[in-house]
Amino acid sequence: MGNNNNIIENLDSKYHGYLEDEGKWLNDGFKNIFIDGEPSKANLKTSVYLMLPQEIREYVDQLLIND
Repeated sequence: MGNNNNIIENLDSKYHGYLEDEGKWLNDGFKNIFIDGEPSKANLKTSVYLMLPQEIREYVDQLLIND
């Protein structure tokens, strides 16, 4: 579970500028791209994920590679 929180914190930190500008629609940050805020491939909200820029989607994929 700790690793899961690190994934969200990592995304929020790395893409802070995106969240402040274009990503305001995510409200609470990147935890909103996962069901119940639990990062895993199985919990990925595909429709929300696909609305992210390609660079961010690729980074999410890297973070979840071992899932």
